[in-house]
Amino acid sequence: MTNSPIPPLRSSGYGDIWPWSLRAEAHPEPDDAARQWPKITVVTPSFNQAQFLEATLLSVLRQEYANLEYIVMDGGSTDGSAKIIEYYSEHLAYWRSGPDGGQAHALADGFGRASGEILCWVNSDDILLPGALRHVSRLFAGAPKLGFIYGNRLLIDKDGAVIGRHIWPYVLTRWHWAEGQPMGQEACFWRRDLYEAAGGIDRNKAYIMDYDLFFRMWRQKRFRKTSRFLGAARVHDATKTATLEHVWRQELAEAVQSYRLHKAGPIAKRIINRLDDWPKRLEMVWGRDHRLIYP
Repeated sequence: MTNSPIPPLRSSGYGDIWPWSLRAEAHPEPDDAARQWPKITVVTPSFNQAQFLEATLLSVLRQEYANLEYIVMDGGSTDGSAKIIEYYSEHLAYWRSGPDGGQAHALADGFGRASGEILCWVNSDDILLPGALRHVSRLFAGAPKLGFIYGNRLLIDKDGAVIGRHIWPYVLTRWHWAEGQPMGQEACFWRRDLYEAAGGIDRNKAYIMDYDLFFRMWRQKRFRKTSRFLGAARVHDATKTATLEHVWRQELAEAVQSYRLHKAGPIAKRIINRLDDWPKRLEMVWGRDHRLIYP
């Protein structure tokens, strides 16, 4: 991966939807030059998402993070994705395009090549928000025993317009996990040693590899929530969840049963809802647009 400037867009279709267009690109703060930034490895699994892929790549490469390792694993796309990846290959630590065993296999192989202290993954139709990597790096640096950080996320449509927000709970319980994944994967970051201790990605999971991995890590080490919006998930008709939702729900139900999770009863659910609701209300008041872009 080189330090040369990021090349211009291959196409002109992203200019008016790019999050940086809302404000000038984030620049390092005065003390950043002397800071020792830990290496962060970002892995992007890719398959036939050429329509969104360039926005994903640039959302990572334009983080202006001093110690980034970016790995892109394409499953042999036939829609021109490989040409897009190759255009930015000078700025990637590793990439490949060829048949694989699916998303979980691509992620496991990608993280197997990772050398970063901090890890995350961004799917090929989602994006990181500006400054996310520097923000989580500072949080990890201030808490050496912290294993996992998650933030809030935006929802964007196929054109990149913001259509919603997800504000996640601050305190996670087994009851939260029994309902499904209580945070957005593209806004999650974790230490490499925690990933390895939890056993890494389960290659046998087709749809809930993030839920399964995060739950296993949650059982081992403390998670911390930041109120920042760190990523954006794209909602469109071709997502796996949209096309095969029943399969996703079945796999999730099997995992919940396997981990012996039970949904909260009426009284416990009311307590949890109240504990979750007030932070959400406060963040909706504080979470104006200026909190979506960093610094």
